[in-house]
Amino acid sequence: MGFISLLRKPDYVYGATEKSDVRFEENDNGVDCPIKYTYSVEGDSAKIIVCPGGSPVKYLKFRFCGDLSFVDKVYGDQFERQSFKGYLEWRSVMGSRILPWFCYLTGNDSMACYGVKTGCNCFAMFQVDTHGVTLFLNLCNGNDGTDLQEPIIACEVVESFGETGEDEYSLAKAFSKKMCDAPVLPKEPVFGTNNWYWAYSDISFESVLEEANYLKEMTYGCVHKPYLIIDDGWQKERIAGRGRYIGGEWEPNERFRDMRKTADEIIGRNLKAGLWFRPLLTRNELPEGVALAYYDMGIAMDPSHPYTLEKVESDARKIRSWGYSVIKHDFSTLDTTGVVLTSERHDAYLCKNGYKFFDKTKTTAMIIKDLYKAIQRGAGDADVIGCNTIGHLAAGIHSIQRTGNDSSGRTFEWTRRHSVNAVMRLPMNKTFFMVDPDCAAFTEKVSADINLDFLEMCAITGMTTLASVTPGILKDGEMKRINEIYKIADKANCEYGIKNYSKTANPEIFVSEDKTKIREFDWSKAFHGARIVLDD
Repeated sequence: MGFISLLRKPDYVYGATEKSDVRFEENDNGVDCPIKYTYSVEGDSAKIIVCPGGSPVKYLKFRFCGDLSFVDKVYGDQFERQSFKGYLEWRSVMGSRILPWFCYLTGNDSMACYGVKTGCNCFAMFQVDTHGVTLFLNLCNGNDGTDLQEPIIACEVVESFGETGEDEYSLAKAFSKKMCDAPVLPKEPVFGTNNWYWAYSDISFESVLEEANYLKEMTYGCVHKPYLIIDDGWQKERIAGRGRYIGGEWEPNERFRDMRKTADEIIGRNLKAGLWFRPLLTRNELPEGVALAYYDMGIAMDPSHPYTLEKVESDARKIRSWGYSVIKHDFSTLDTTGVVLTSERHDAYLCKNGYKFFDKTKTTAMIIKDLYKAIQRGAGDADVIGCNTIGHLAAGIHSIQRTGNDSSGRTFEWTRRHSVNAVMRLPMNKTFFMVDPDCAAFTEKVSADINLDFLEMCAITGMTTLASVTPGILKDGEMKRINEIYKIADKANCEYGIKNYSKTANPEIFVSEDKTKIREFDWSKAFHGARIVLDD
């Protein structure tokens, strides 16, 4: 349909090492790339292999030329979960726009998909303009080059082209399968509650038991066991307010006393227990070389250091031993890089200036994957939810991924902006992992009706169906509807997709897999449009 292929020799290749001019992209075309690499096309993919050289490697840029003047829209994702600094959306062609991991192009009534397979050993990003496609690889170790000791497969490039008039959502779903060879998925449906958005850390052993009793009532008649996930607020060292601290040590505070007993009480009510933790933040004294960054409220441990990997694995193993069958780990991207990773940065720097890792021989991407693997080893057979984590690196390691920024129990506007927008990643659901767009939040400040709509959308699409529900808040009709929604999630056979995928960034119309049923939602009815002033 006129789209160009990336499964061929690139037209131009540029590279940068520690010894290169930082403005390497402006070199004359005749200058040899200083990085030893191969771009090897085999079958339906191209592997990029990077080898050790005379200087630590930083960047590679591959340019594929061709006429793309007919392209009218481009979809771009984000490096990690969707955030208020970067939305998941279709836009017009913009050559400088960074498109992390993959992108979709539409034109001539057809669609092209370009991407890299999950589990990369680098950060990969695309750029699209009217004259071609650029693939840019960040091979850095923090802000420095990586002193590779052996060749690595930096990434594997894949592409797909749709037929004229082919459904864009279906093509995106198929392409997600192509990007992820071996997804890890939960063995059972994931539905139930997380107490963050009604309690905001003001929790105790007693409040959790009250919530557990309420969850039993909400899920009456379900075959599979619902989850009750305890979020931030249970840990010993937590400090609220000014100078707040939400890290380890991962032992219970005086309001809980015994996390094993807490799990036993939840499990005894025929529910599954889940627990949140922030693996990299501590206030402990650390061995030399372990501290990566110092905050006012604690220390971020270096995820490349063996001590850190042993510590996070041990902490996850302890949580699993208490009886928690889902473990949610949070803030690891921020604690590893020092920044919120978003395509809106418009640059190739993915770590805060000055960040230097203990292990200089691995790229930042490799270091992050090692962290995820350590947590999963400790978690054992428990499902792990990655929150403030990088989906393209977590796929194949963790079974659940928070794809959106926080929803809210204070105003539905945050839920609409973040969690509804995160549903643009629905093609990843059960192809990468189970997608978690975050919770429907039932409080006195937010309409139950619109949150029930949000929860129903989660259930019919097969995503996680999690809610934060203030105990006792639901009226009779609302209790009846939430029970019906949880029963839909419990059956785990609903696979509605997005209708008109390329025409929205807040999906409202969903169509069943067999195309016989349509369900439509109105996310603007809460404020008759989008709210601008977001004070509580």
